[in-house]
Amino acid sequence: MYPLTRGRAMAFGIFVLLQGLAPAAFGADDVNRPRIGLVLGGGGAKGAAHIGVLRVLDELRIPVDCVAGTSMGALVGATFAAGTSAEDIERQVLAINWSRTVGSEGQRGRMPINRKLEGLTYTNNLDVGIKNGTIRGSGGLLRTQDIEDVLRGLVLEARLTQDFDDLPIPYRAVATDMVSGEMVVLGDGDLAVAMRASMSVPGAFSPVVMGDKVLSDGGMMRNLPVDIARELCADVVIAVSLSTPAPVAEDLQTAVALAGRSLDVMIDANQRAQIRTLTDRDVSIDVPMGDIGSADFQRVPDAIPLGRAAALAQADRLRRYSVPEDQYLAWRAGVGRPVTSSIRVLDVKVVGQERVNPEYVKAQLENVAPGRDVTPAQIVADTGRIFALGEFEKVDYSLQGTADAREIEIRAIEKSWGPDFLRLDLGLAGNFGSDLQTLVRGEHHRTWINRRGGEWRNIVQIGHNIELETNIYQPIDVRHRFFVRPGVSFDRTLEDIYDDGDAVARYAFKELYSRLDFGVNFGTRAQVTAGIRRGRIEASREAGSPLLADDFSSTDANVIVNLIYDTRDSVALPTSGAFLNARYVDSGSWLSGDENYQILEGVLTRSYPFRGDALTLVAGGGADLDGTLPPNELFSFGGVRSFPGLRSGEIRGASYWFAGTRYAWKLADIQSLFGQALYAGFRLSAGRVGSRIDVSDDEVLYGASTSIGGNTPVGPFLLSLGYVNNDSWQLQFAVGRPVDEGSILDAIR
Repeated sequence: MYPLTRGRAMAFGIFVLLQGLAPAAFGADDVNRPRIGLVLGGGGAKGAAHIGVLRVLDELRIPVDCVAGTSMGALVGATFAAGTSAEDIERQVLAINWSRTVGSEGQRGRMPINRKLEGLTYTNNLDVGIKNGTIRGSGGLLRTQDIEDVLRGLVLEARLTQDFDDLPIPYRAVATDMVSGEMVVLGDGDLAVAMRASMSVPGAFSPVVMGDKVLSDGGMMRNLPVDIARELCADVVIAVSLSTPAPVAEDLQTAVALAGRSLDVMIDANQRAQIRTLTDRDVSIDVPMGDIGSADFQRVPDAIPLGRAAALAQADRLRRYSVPEDQYLAWRAGVGRPVTSSIRVLDVKVVGQERVNPEYVKAQLENVAPGRDVTPAQIVADTGRIFALGEFEKVDYSLQGTADAREIEIRAIEKSWGPDFLRLDLGLAGNFGSDLQTLVRGEHHRTWINRRGGEWRNIVQIGHNIELETNIYQPIDVRHRFFVRPGVSFDRTLEDIYDDGDAVARYAFKELYSRLDFGVNFGTRAQVTAGIRRGRIEASREAGSPLLADDFSSTDANVIVNLIYDTRDSVALPTSGAFLNARYVDSGSWLSGDENYQILEGVLTRSYPFRGDALTLVAGGGADLDGTLPPNELFSFGGVRSFPGLRSGEIRGASYWFAGTRYAWKLADIQSLFGQALYAGFRLSAGRVGSRIDVSDDEVLYGASTSIGGNTPVGPFLLSLGYVNNDSWQLQFAVGRPVDEGSILDAIR
């Protein structure tokens, strides 16, 4: 607390007598001017309303002497305290892509191609590891790298100031220590870290660890820190709170709704307690937020005017603390700091790695280098590229040195729950009235088994098709552009065989291969591999008529060349980007193989966004160029994803082609920040299978289908009604991880 000396007591008495005088009675340099403490409350996305309040304070010429904030109020407050004008704060916040910062937009596009292709989960985004014999995960469900990059950019130069009393405007942020359950007032250290700690919603964002403290959202203790502002400097408090209408009883009938409401009740209680401490000299600005929720970051532009309107409603009370224009401009000049446009780099350091090779991290830097002028956005691009490697819990940076020559230290912190990682996934597919196809999949990765970045990968999948695989992905060079990949795999599938649309047999197909691939990664977009493969293939009839060989068994040895190009924004239901997968297989006797055939197969898709909808074009095909295909390599055709209206693998032959288009109308957003939405689709398809194993003609098939589908919090789903001109109607569905349908078209998933 600041002591109330005799001089300050006299000044305070004069201030009370002058309450009714004109605004010009108080000058910026007048010792009798009461010190104004600005308090900005928490509220997630609703906190953008604080910017509207700041704009009004600027228009009314009200200087601010200290700032205290919580959560989003800490973000806006710190940026203001760092010397950024209200106008510049509004410009910077409106320029933030919240779908990228808080959500998932652009994450896949930044992944190296090997990370895109190594596997992903469809039904969850859990990042689970095994450490010291226990299963562990990250401290939050959401990645915070982009959020932290935004925070660092907002207060870039101010991060050099360790004592928040030395900022242009003294500042405090409030957090909650989850260990002691007590409030923590942050007044020194890294300003961006203090902002991040104050807004770390438990469960959503991982906490910030400072010594023996585990810091989370300050709203649990002090959502509107009026008392903190009084202790810091305030004779008069301008407190900005964000209010949302209370829910009706009918909306609180579920466990999820009640759990969410319990946190709101706790926050509202401590906020009301702080509001009750306000006096007649203080100004309380309550901003009614209507239907804007804490997670509605896409509505940030709508929140700012609400703050402005609420502040203008208190204009008469606020004008008591206005100062003449010349004095206000002098105050602005004293606290203002220009927005940093570029930084001259003197040196670059990369620190924080224990297992990961630092040279691999440095190789990702495309913009930051000694002797260059770089913008904050270019620094973020480089740290984002490092984070996209998938090795790190967070990647931050700090500046040292003078304004003319900065040393940039990039700190990449490895995931504390590694180096062994697990992924679990589920999938369902089928036709109503027929057999249900299911799968359960688990993947294990052990990273950085050597200094070159070797990775041991294992897959176990059971269900419709059993898949077992182990391989070593071994980069050769520091940048991980070239690699070798030895491995062993086993596959077993039970598949129905059809004769003119009727299921007449069921066969078990087995493959056991050892393989050695040599590959090249091309950034985030493409990968080329060439390898040799040798093993046993078998096909045995489990039931029904013998359309294929009853008990086929052979040794297969071949050379495989594969090209993949992938720029899709999403795997399950992409709305933009392209995908190409092409393979050439040459099987012969040169490794004591029994088979002799050549295969060329490929698929190409392209998705185009259009007013929130998406148009997708697809074409694919394959052929036996020479020899005779064994039963395991026959092309199969049909399924809810490849050709709706035909059952999975309904048509088999030695060649095929396929073309189609799908238009998806967005019906509703589920969680727009995370690309989750519900779509209605219409699809036209055409295709032909040559040298079919059944007695039907090799005619061209035409199909049409309608569907409902989307990406949801529990994974993708698709419900489709399809018709094919061979008089086939099918009502089909798929949920979660796609079940293989037997051709390279599976790679579209």
